[in-house]
Amino acid sequence: MRALMMLGALLSASCLRDTSFKCSTNAECGTGGTCELDVSFCSVADSACPSGARFGASAGSYANQCVGDGGSTDAGTDSSGGSDAPVDAVIVGCPAGYVTIPGGQGTHLYRLINLSENWQTQRAFCTSTTSSAYLAVPDDLAELNAIATLSAASQSWIGISDMATENTFLTVKNTPQTFLPWDTGQPDDAGPGEDCVAIQTSASKFRDERCGNKLRAVCECEP
Repeated sequence: MRALMMLGALLSASCLRDTSFKCSTNAECGTGGTCELDVSFCSVADSACPSGARFGASAGSYANQCVGDGGSTDAGTDSSGGSDAPVDAVIVGCPAGYVTIPGGQGTHLYRLINLSENWQTQRAFCTSTTSSAYLAVPDDLAELNAIATLSAASQSWIGISDMATENTFLTVKNTPQTFLPWDTGQPDDAGPGEDCVAIQTSASKFRDERCGNKLRAVCECEP
């Protein structure tokens, strides 16, 4: 009887064993996978998610959730400091809170996220406000300076990264980024996870930073 009880306990412990997998590089997540370095779990592309990515089944408490869920829709505030209400439906066009800024790109509108969050959370917030918005992507020096001025921070996230392939910088719209005014010595990929791009305001240049760093950001909307 005692032996049976011990066997039952062992089987129970086996069933309860943590099966989550922690990653440190995209390569560990397989073809098309991305290691979300702020939580060290793998994600895959999923167009049904506002962020465009969903955690895999081995992502512990994040398993099968959209990347950026759990607060992403509460992460932003408008430039007056007011909180944003969660978005329950897909909005087309540029909703209230998006404004024109001097030096902005054409008819595009912009919105400040006052709170500092990691790159993926800021990206998810922008797409949650409207299907027409994304984490801002400067196309020239005038737009870079305009975004930096609106952010009013020493550094701010922009929608460019080399998460998929090292040193191949793509926008959040999955297009190659051709305007890349790097700061001196950049990109240097110093330390693990410097795959996301930020504006260095003082120099009007780009730097690669750890995606888990918490910075301000600006959303860009195409009417």
